[in-house]
Amino acid sequence: MADQKEVSRQGYNVSRSKNVPWFQSKIGSSLTSASRELLETYSGILASEVEDHIYKNVSARSLIEFASARHSGLTNDQRDSTWEIFPWPCIGEFWFINLGLSLHPHYQNLLTHLRTQHPTIKFLDLGTCLGQDLRKLVADGAPVESLWGCDYFYEYEAAGHSLFRDADRFQNPFIAADLFDESAGSALQKTEGTWDIININMLLQVYDWNMQVRACKRILKLLSQKRGSMVIGVQTGSTEAGELQLKPPMVAENEEKTVYRQNLDTFIKMWKEVGKDAGLELEVWVLYDDDADRERRAKEEQEGGKNKFFTGPTQRRLFFTVTVA
Repeated sequence: MADQKEVSRQGYNVSRSKNVPWFQSKIGSSLTSASRELLETYSGILASEVEDHIYKNVSARSLIEFASARHSGLTNDQRDSTWEIFPWPCIGEFWFINLGLSLHPHYQNLLTHLRTQHPTIKFLDLGTCLGQDLRKLVADGAPVESLWGCDYFYEYEAAGHSLFRDADRFQNPFIAADLFDESAGSALQKTEGTWDIININMLLQVYDWNMQVRACKRILKLLSQKRGSMVIGVQTGSTEAGELQLKPPMVAENEEKTVYRQNLDTFIKMWKEVGKDAGLELEVWVLYDDDADRERRAKEEQEGGKNKFFTGPTQRRLFFTVTVA
């Protein structure tokens, strides 16, 4: 476990200040009916206690004590919340309880595939965070033995167990690894070519074009090369593709950083080129989530334009699959 601890300590000495636009004190509409149902039925939390559980258990002493029992050297100051693990905007906006994969148009087909191909099929949730999509899959009947999670921060394993109250039921190995680390000792390196399905929700969008290409090449190395192996996911895109210049407080003053926002055409182009370089023919399917766009606009109208830091008229959510032909 020492190596995993080192993974989550390298190069991430950033401010944990909560004085940023995306740190919300209240869950509000981020707690969907589906998320609530999962916590009530899968985790056994009383309906009247769901919100309090989310507020307290992700940052409570029980989480710290649970994590400390498994990973020595953690203190209350280091682990007093998932925000302290790393201040991702998705944590500040409660996206760690969002069940994005279940909204995918191919979700039911995915469930059927996982059930019928058990026990040989292997599913990797890459960038799993607290493993919310994995828990939803289990609740919907997917075989838990086929499901694995991977994230840069090993602490998310304990945080997920605390949130979903399933340390006794969800015991598949959690892979703590850097996606871009291809050294012989990397936990991901040891699994190259073994994954039948890789899920990447809200992962590629945090990189510029070159890093997205690099990430896709790495993902294809992890994926099994047999026909039908698939990458599935959801990510933020745009009707107008291009590099988006990040501004403070997303970056430090005078720091220059961009992220690439894909549209349908650029997304297909990227994967086709990566597949060609890897000697693979890929079938790429991608779709704008118009329902999410309508919901976002309605929410912004209702809230009087608040919380628009990550939105804009051209922003769209993309559903996609990339399949080995």
